[in-house]
Amino acid sequence: MSVSFGGFHNETATFRTENEITKGTPVKITANGTVSACAEGDSFCGILANGDSAYAAVQIYGEVTAKFSGTAPALGYTKLAAGKDGVKSGSGREYLVVSVDETAGTVTFLM
Repeated sequence: MSVSFGGFHNETATFRTENEITKGTPVKITANGTVSACAEGDSFCGILANGDSAYAAVQIYGEVTAKFSGTAPALGYTKLAAGKDGVKSGSGREYLVVSVDETAGTVTFLM
C-alpha cells in the first residue's frame, strides 16, 4: 500500500474567463460567473484545471498539486495565497498541506 491523495473529493466548476489562463494557475472571481488569474498575494477561489480563452474548469475542492514560489510551505494547516507561478505561503486562507517537494518546487494541499 502507498500514500495517495489523488482524487480526494475533487470538484470542479465551469466559469467564463476573459482571457486564456495557464493550467495550475490560482484564480479569483472577477464578475458574475467569471474568473481571472490572481495577482501575486491574492486569495484564490480555486486552481485552473483546464480551459481556453472563453471558459475555465476551476478545481474548487479536493487535492491539488501546484508550483510554489518563495519559502516552501509548512506541512499541516498553512496560509496560502497566489504566488509568482502558483502559490506561496504567508497570507491568504488556510489549507491542509500534506506534501512538499522542494526539489520539484511543488506543494500538495487539500482545499
